[in-house]
Amino acid sequence: MEQIKKAFGMLQENWVLLIPIYLTRLIPALLGIYIFSEISTELVTMLSVEEIGETQHVLENYEQVTRDFFQANRDYILASVIVALLGLLMNFIAVPATVGMIKENLEQGEKLDFSRIVPNAGRYFVRYLLYRIGKLALWIFFFLLSILIVALVAFGGSMVDEGMAVLLVMLLGLALILVAVLLHLILKLWFPAMVLEDLGVFEGLKEAFRKSKICFWPLFAGFLGIRITAWVANMFVNMIIGDSAYLGSFINNVIPTVATVALLIFYLLIYRKTQKELVNTEESG
Repeated sequence: MEQIKKAFGMLQENWVLLIPIYLTRLIPALLGIYIFSEISTELVTMLSVEEIGETQHVLENYEQVTRDFFQANRDYILASVIVALLGLLMNFIAVPATVGMIKENLEQGEKLDFSRIVPNAGRYFVRYLLYRIGKLALWIFFFLLSILIVALVAFGGSMVDEGMAVLLVMLLGLALILVAVLLHLILKLWFPAMVLEDLGVFEGLKEAFRKSKICFWPLFAGFLGIRITAWVANMFVNMIIGDSAYLGSFINNVIPTVATVALLIFYLLIYRKTQKELVNTEESG
């Protein structure tokens, strides 16, 4: 597909696009490995025969062992929470920075450098935050609505026939899964719409649905193609490097980062292409 080739072409010329997302993955992973190793060491010590005794004794004193474990590792557990929040915060900086730099390259055609990371992160941080809040609210609404619909169908079907109710719930469940997949893909254009057209949250969502009517199948094919290729490539890399934790963190995050950034570029490219097609159609009409 033309847009996928363009995405990887841009990535090859502007490898700096990989840095924010890569660091967002790498730093929490390295910190997580260290914390997990410390907790695992403490757990092995606490469950050793010298410390506690036989397995039966451990089972009989499970609650005490659990309390002792959390008491001994409360600092590491708190550190794990902090690392998770750090990863989330870094993501809220990395994605706006990356998408902003992609927009700059599309509009200006100039090669990107490190100096463009911070300005774009600041420019689109609030917009990305609002987008994530809106996206979370939309998925919560969809989840609650799905539960309500399933409950109503199940109740109505059970009034007629229990077998029919089970069948209806199963079919409805499959339909809702399909709708969730479609919604997941459509929402991939939400933030690109906000960035490329300088729109607010609701306007961006409206444009994402509008553009997806035209470019859904190319969007679906590109998403699936890049994700499957990255999954297969990462699987082979894992087979080669084995169980090396720290080395694995540096290597294992390369392919997912490339796939993530390539998809971000792809979303902006396909949105931009669809936008131009709509403008041309309106002008010719």
